[in-house]
Amino acid sequence: MIGGKGKGGLSPISAFVLGAASATIFLVFIFSNQHTRQPLEISSLKTKRQFIAPSDHANFENKVNNTSSIQAVNKRTPKKQPHANQTSDDQHLQDMLRKAALDDNTIIMTSVNEAWAAPNSLLDSFFESFRVGENMERFLKHIFVVALDAKAYQRCKSLHPYCYFLKQEGLDLSGEQSYMKNVYLDLVWSKLKLQQRILELGYNLLFTDVDIAWLRDPFEYITLAPHISTSSDFYFGNPDDLGNYPNTGFIYFKSCKKNIKIMDYWHKSRKRFPENHDQFVFNEIKHEIVKKFGVRMKFLDTAHISGFCQLGRDLSKIATVHMTCCIGLENKLFDLKRILEDWRSYLAHPQWERQLDKIKWRFEGGRCIH
Repeated sequence: MIGGKGKGGLSPISAFVLGAASATIFLVFIFSNQHTRQPLEISSLKTKRQFIAPSDHANFENKVNNTSSIQAVNKRTPKKQPHANQTSDDQHLQDMLRKAALDDNTIIMTSVNEAWAAPNSLLDSFFESFRVGENMERFLKHIFVVALDAKAYQRCKSLHPYCYFLKQEGLDLSGEQSYMKNVYLDLVWSKLKLQQRILELGYNLLFTDVDIAWLRDPFEYITLAPHISTSSDFYFGNPDDLGNYPNTGFIYFKSCKKNIKIMDYWHKSRKRFPENHDQFVFNEIKHEIVKKFGVRMKFLDTAHISGFCQLGRDLSKIATVHMTCCIGLENKLFDLKRILEDWRSYLAHPQWERQLDKIKWRFEGGRCIH
């Protein structure tokens, strides 16, 4: 009957209540456990997404997600690497790199001396190209400028937040240097050890000469697979062909142990090729680099990453223009300003007209452009 005790001593009602309570406790435990884990999973997804591209550049993020660009790499915070002779200057370098880096831990590095950093000289034109380029001004705040003398450093600091003074004991690198003279060679070689240090600190590195106009995003042409991507003085159609002629004035290194060793190997190879600049030596040892270190080297198409040696004719495809095959500061500066004038004229035309590929560079009156 209702309310009577069973054989075990518990009434049916008591047994029912105890069973229901046990089931309720079990369900509460399951759902509460899931609830505590869920925010961690959501946070992890957010973390993976938030470093794809700079969050304040929506167009940039959309572009990245639709390409195999190097910018699609998730950001990872570089580890502080111990250095045998770490000084306050090295700590200053690390602090500056941390602030200047793109969100995928790439450093855009250029270098200047007093002559190149002077008012109305190459540094001013270099910065101007970012302002007149297509959605390029966002990169300005990420440029890491290496000053090779005190006056260049002071001038840089008056223009830009990330200027680093690379001190060279016993060398005066301030003036315009004659091509291939001893001081010129010291100037172009001086940056390699610093570039190696940047790689050691866990950053990817894109080095760009200051006599380059950045007109469109060059990262669209720097893909993930190669260890090294270099611009070309002369490009013969195959990006993997070591017969292409590299120009190390625009070159990208992924941060990895192989590239750190390559940078050291490149610098030490100077002794084998005395009286030659870094680019000449790189071209001489490119086969050795690929074979010895097992890396892939990609040569960038001059239709996009262009220069005066082999100038891209289609302005709708141009990303950068380098004042290559052009000797002398005044000549470079003259034609660089002309490139920027032509670019402004190109942008002044309606979009439909630009796509017809009828707007060309002006060749008349140029010093080097041909």
